[in-house]
Amino acid sequence: MLYQNVIEPYIRATMQNPDLTVARIGDKVYSYAQFAQRIAPIMNELDAMSIARAGIVMKTDLTACAALLACLFSGVVAVPLPENLPEARLQKVREALQLPEVLTVERMHYYYRMTYEDALNRIDNGLYQIEDEELVSIQCRFCADGSPAFGNLYAKDFPKSKPFSLAPVFQQLIPDFPELCSIF
Repeated sequence: MLYQNVIEPYIRATMQNPDLTVARIGDKVYSYAQFAQRIAPIMNELDAMSIARAGIVMKTDLTACAALLACLFSGVVAVPLPENLPEARLQKVREALQLPEVLTVERMHYYYRMTYEDALNRIDNGLYQIEDEELVSIQCRFCADGSPAFGNLYAKDFPKSKPFSLAPVFQQLIPDFPELCSIF
């Protein structure tokens, strides 16, 4: 039932309307895509912890809500806890429910930042040896008669921009798609 009533509809809604508003918290509006980006790293951490239950300090923050779904999707029993719970009471709850972990918004923000840092580390692997004459893209255009014409784009064709912007990069890579270039 959970899959049919919650998980599958959530996945479908996220895939079909990633930019649709999923939550308003304070003066901030969040999309389904942003919500999924918060849920996934928490699920990864829950998997790595191999725990059956987790306390979640409920702060007015998208990440706290994401943790509830991350637990639900990971098969971890979520125990929502008030934000202002004194340490002595928290310890009693931990002992009574055998909670090996209590997740805070700050800790879960770290999980999110870790995925971002992992992505940057993957991009900056330190192994770049791209010579100026190296072919990096082939531009495909069609002549009036419908035959394809090709143009080569080399590493040296990318100018340095100050301040840095991806706009010139995408203008070089996809000049025939200006509507896509305009989003950067």
